[in-house]
Amino acid sequence: MTEPQSSLSPSPQPTRQSSPLSWPPSREGSPVSEGTKLTTSPLYISLLASVKSAGSLTEEAVGEKNIPVENNPRPLSVLMGDKAEYWVNGSGDLLRLKFPARLDFHGKYSHLGPYFSLLDSGLDLTNLKRARGHFELHFLSPDDEESGQYPQEALDMSHRVLETLSALTTEVEDVHNASVPQSERPVVSAFFRACAGNEQDNFVLLVQSEPLFKDLPNDNQGAVPCVSRSNIGNAYWSKELLSPSKAKKLAQNKEEKSRSSNNGGNTASEVMRIRDLYDPDSRYSGLGSLRNTKVKCPDIRDSQGTLIHPCDYRTKLQQARFVEVEVYLKLWRIPPKTKIDQMMSDREKFGLHNYQIIMRQMQLLPCTAYLKPAVLDPKGKQKASEEPEGQSARKRSNVASDDMDINF
Repeated sequence: MTEPQSSLSPSPQPTRQSSPLSWPPSREGSPVSEGTKLTTSPLYISLLASVKSAGSLTEEAVGEKNIPVENNPRPLSVLMGDKAEYWVNGSGDLLRLKFPARLDFHGKYSHLGPYFSLLDSGLDLTNLKRARGHFELHFLSPDDEESGQYPQEALDMSHRVLETLSALTTEVEDVHNASVPQSERPVVSAFFRACAGNEQDNFVLLVQSEPLFKDLPNDNQGAVPCVSRSNIGNAYWSKELLSPSKAKKLAQNKEEKSRSSNNGGNTASEVMRIRDLYDPDSRYSGLGSLRNTKVKCPDIRDSQGTLIHPCDYRTKLQQARFVEVEVYLKLWRIPPKTKIDQMMSDREKFGLHNYQIIMRQMQLLPCTAYLKPAVLDPKGKQKASEEPEGQSARKRSNVASDDMDINF
């Protein structure tokens, strides 16, 4: 389970059924021209193609037909493998939201360095299971430096994302708090984070990747000694098994040897592992056999549609400004502690509702797939001549599976 976040500033609380969007204001009649110079820029074309592509968060997509209020969010333990709650669409499938945004690699909430979201303290199995990439995303705004290259449709969608996430949060909290006094309500860690800029404060999105390290051993692995008949009476084994920690290490080493044997003895040349990651502070070097853990590569594509590996984030994402993301939403309800103590925090006393945005795919913009002449006609409408309707920015041949191992 991802480490719960602390309490945040109150989020805007619109209703699901909102009036036609009035923010951001249209630039019609403004000094900035929407002429050839802007509408033919790679960024403008890519943003317009993104918001018109299948799966984008259109006005129809935020209605109750696609995002039902009833029984939403709900547990999906069989599908997702945890006890969190997830939003689903009208067909009962995992709800996915797709929209463009600005990426801030150096933002307060971004953790894309060599150790990702890992704590500064020592690394262990529990910490490794929580390792994720954190991406700080900003809503598109008319005040942005590049706003002259934003189609109005992209600005409208950006605000729609803000309204929708806020409305979904409000629906959950209103139901839960219907009979709960104000002073006893759970702490809310919302989808948003408050971010104070140089001239104004605003909300940003914290988007997390799925766990980065796969096939980690179970916490209880080796808790029960594993001994074969041939080891009975062996002095070495008898000594080692007197210590639970040594017995656990023996079991883990045995499992690691088994994996190595199944891979033909090749543990580093076929897939990327922790030992291959950039390690400037030598923090990974002390992980022992855990250094051979596989690294799961989130589906992040550069402008050419090529997969970007986590070890290259510091070089290939640092200069990125605009992205298209596809995400899903989850909610952790952390109950209050049963024993009340005067020194407890509000989170411990009243519980926590931790709202999370999990990244499924990310495409850097502008991208070549959206710049193809067949994607948009001169009037800005999407064509379906070369690619089937619903084709996303990345080529179908480049789309990786949910569990991706990167090849060297």
